[in-house]
Amino acid sequence: MILVGAEGKIEDIERFIEEVRKISEDKGIEIQVVDADLVCGKEHVISACHHAIRAFKENRNSMRKLSMELLLYMAGERQVKDAIDKIGIREESQRFVFIFLDSRDFKDLSGKISEENAESIVKSLGMKINEDVINVNREKLKRFGFTEEELDTVDKDKYVDLILERVAMLDIMK
Repeated sequence: MILVGAEGKIEDIERFIEEVRKISEDKGIEIQVVDADLVCGKEHVISACHHAIRAFKENRNSMRKLSMELLLYMAGERQVKDAIDKIGIREESQRFVFIFLDSRDFKDLSGKISEENAESIVKSLGMKINEDVINVNREKLKRFGFTEEELDTVDKDKYVDLILERVAMLDIMK
């Protein structure tokens, strides 16, 4: 799994999604792009990926595509529409996290990708690399749905634990 944080503007969401889908198919990999304003650290993405891949391995997946199953776990939502509304990219989005999965991550994928290739793809889509967009902070957690009261119960160094718990809860809710 390769994560790339980026900033930029997407003029045509449908065309952008189609470009990403075509690159994924051509390379035999999965690429998921989410709004970085709801990504709460690398651990959030790693946990969601592990849960999505395990769901496929155990035939518990809700979606046919790994990238869409990943979206459910990233958002901590059971319904794809809710996941897209929560963490999907929109016209006003300006910060993104690109998640690249290849055959080393999931046996049903045929291709492999390097970090350099992943960054090259992100740049070719008109984005500027910025890894800082992945970092967790209080604002992101509030946007994700945590209340001030919940956030006040933990130290800042435990913010990631809150999001990991939310990702893991999806297995129970399914």
